[in-house]
Amino acid sequence: MLKMLKIGILSLFFCTLAIGKPYVLENQNQLLDKTTNFMEILSDEVFEKTGVSLYVVALESLGTMNLEEQEQEYLKNLKSPFVLLFFVRQEKKIDIRASKEAEELFDKKSVYWDYIVPLIPKDDKELTKQNVSAFLLNGFVDIADRIADSKNITLEHGFPKENKGVKIAVRTTLYVMLFVLLLLFLFVYLRRNK
Repeated sequence: MLKMLKIGILSLFFCTLAIGKPYVLENQNQLLDKTTNFMEILSDEVFEKTGVSLYVVALESLGTMNLEEQEQEYLKNLKSPFVLLFFVRQEKKIDIRASKEAEELFDKKSVYWDYIVPLIPKDDKELTKQNVSAFLLNGFVDIADRIADSKNITLEHGFPKENKGVKIAVRTTLYVMLFVLLLLFLFVYLRRNK
């Protein structure tokens, strides 16, 4: 009886995996497991709430193909609407591809320049799994948030939005502190040189 129960549970588990839609299409040891798990959960939520599929491909190298050919290998199997975040470590390539319907929901250039590029390390030695996971996840979450915003939907697994009021207050406080320090430095400097 116990053996049959174990077989039943294992069968159910593998059927769920087979039916479940994988959103991390390829990860050649570029992303941390916890990052891929979170991407799968977030992608599933975005698909359920908006109908848009978010995919990720993280490769070590392009091999014998060029970037366009490699991307087409993945794109040919995707149903619209979709977004594909594509990364190749050795060639240092990052691309965001989207179906026409999905492309209208967010600004690819803004995601790339504001959320991915600032986190990319300058030195190739620093392209670790942790750093790759960080900048790809940052861009991925921003894409998900922008799609959700365009559809007026709140994501349970998205990152909290920045509070602009808090950001402005912190920036103002830092500028005031810097100004006070400069005044203090100037005051001490002038007193010593009298």
